[in-house]
Amino acid sequence: TYNAMQPWRCGKTIVIGILSILRSLSASKSLSPVLLFFACAPVAMAWSLHVGFSMRPCTLRTAKETLTSSSSAISSKRRAWAAMFHMPGGSFRPAGCSSETFDVRYPLRVESKKRAVSVPLACQKQQASSKPSGQRLRRQVEKEMSKGLAQQLGFDGIFPVNKPQNFTSYDVVAKIRSIISRHIRDLNPELSKKGSEIKVGHGGTLDPMATGVLVIGVGSGTRKMDFFTKGRKAYEAVGRFGFFTDTGDAEGKKVGEEHSWQDVTEERLSQVLNSYIGDILQRPPMYSAIKIHGVRAYELARKGIEVEIKPRPVRIHDIKLLRPFAETAPDFHLHVDCGGGTYIRSLISDIALDLGTAAHMTSLVRTQQGRFLLEDCVSVDELEPEKISSCISESMGKL
Repeated sequence: TYNAMQPWRCGKTIVIGILSILRSLSASKSLSPVLLFFACAPVAMAWSLHVGFSMRPCTLRTAKETLTSSSSAISSKRRAWAAMFHMPGGSFRPAGCSSETFDVRYPLRVESKKRAVSVPLACQKQQASSKPSGQRLRRQVEKEMSKGLAQQLGFDGIFPVNKPQNFTSYDVVAKIRSIISRHIRDLNPELSKKGSEIKVGHGGTLDPMATGVLVIGVGSGTRKMDFFTKGRKAYEAVGRFGFFTDTGDAEGKKVGEEHSWQDVTEERLSQVLNSYIGDILQRPPMYSAIKIHGVRAYELARKGIEVEIKPRPVRIHDIKLLRPFAETAPDFHLHVDCGGGTYIRSLISDIALDLGTAAHMTSLVRTQQGRFLLEDCVSVDELEPEKISSCISESMGKL
């Protein structure tokens, strides 16, 4: 093995040897010693520095840490090491090491680790991608072509959709993305399926059983949704007295026993509803999209992991009965005008607790989200490329 001082000792030995030669020549008076020193010393020092910087320290790993020579990574390190020593063919191997156990620590290990730390994580993932660089470049070119073509066709902006029941918000987004992507590929068949996809997103999650306004952003509209969807939201919900569920709605499992609700009157119900108008603290349900330490709450709930969710401040602008309770009991129909972040499921459960009973939500319709109303929405069954483009231009014209 080599150590860090060996190259410098070698250079030192060379300089001492040259000085001894100068001394002998000076004694014989065959050549001026000063002239000979200034002629040879730079050459000797340059050669010694070359040896010092080229012969970097290398050590052999223990047998436990060695890797077989069949590894492609070790082969590439060996070729790089041999190139530093100017060994043609990469045949350098320290004495006493077989080809099966040969392994070296390449000289710039510390420097390469520092560079890896300084590289952003996104760049590291891109460097580690298994896709060839040419394929990634082609995909980027296709994305830019699709983006430009989508803007020319009017697929860039915001429009509201009436989300049907049993559809998730992502299902609606995926369907719209597929329709636009297919239309772009029909106009330019050279584009691949992945290359023809453009950005599509939604401005507020609705539960699968809920219906109503779901704002969709296409292209640059995905960055503008927060501005146009913030503000008030309006819902029409139906609650049913009797028992709680684990999800807070009719799709969940029954929790606990049934509670009596016969002593609930419309007058008592109206009084409780009025007490919720204003700023309140509300605890979101466990089956929600709230992230807890980077994990969605509903994912933890499905695994049976119970985590306490802290109450959050929300604002209720207005809440009232839509129909007389005597005609709809045990159901009660509500109109809720609230701010962002309000969970109607939790609101119905809290109302029932204040009345000394239990309840869960059986129906929910979002009638307003920001500047968008239910009557402005397009049905999912009507979604076609031309319809999407016209809805985007119409909605952006109103905004």
